[in-house]
Amino acid sequence: MVSDETGEHEVRFRDSDRRVIKRTWAGTFGMVPVWQEGTWRPGFATPLEYICRFVMHNALFNDDVRLEGIIISEKPSNLVGAIPGGVSMVISQRWLVAGDPEAPHPTENDISIYMNERGFSAIPDSFFGWFNESTTLLLLDAKPDNFIKTAEGILPFDVMLMRLGEDELEK
Repeated sequence: MVSDETGEHEVRFRDSDRRVIKRTWAGTFGMVPVWQEGTWRPGFATPLEYICRFVMHNALFNDDVRLEGIIISEKPSNLVGAIPGGVSMVISQRWLVAGDPEAPHPTENDISIYMNERGFSAIPDSFFGWFNESTTLLLLDAKPDNFIKTAEGILPFDVMLMRLGEDELEK
């Protein structure tokens, strides 16, 4: 197991194809940006929002996140506030290898440059948020430990994405 201490997933490494397997905590479907208390914060996603998040992630960051399956569990959830048991979504993602294992994550300045190059502007007082006005994409959780500096450059692996509709754009 790679980690069972993330807010969204139980994470394992599958050696046969060098992919990371992520299973949402039972009864939850990951996180997406929500408007709360005057700013954008992480909130619980629906199954469709979770799938859309990774479809957008693949398109924006040239990744290969795959839906591996759905699990129905009777186990209690490890996530505070989640309903015991229920459905988990299982995805896989390519394993990203750091160019420098001693410094695998980019700095906040590196992330700023990376996001600006992709047309995003920082959202003050949000949860590490960025917005691209031309695509209406909102991205949260863009902090260094959700990016890896690979030999090919900086790549995100666990950011929250959503496309804003007209109602959300007014916020």
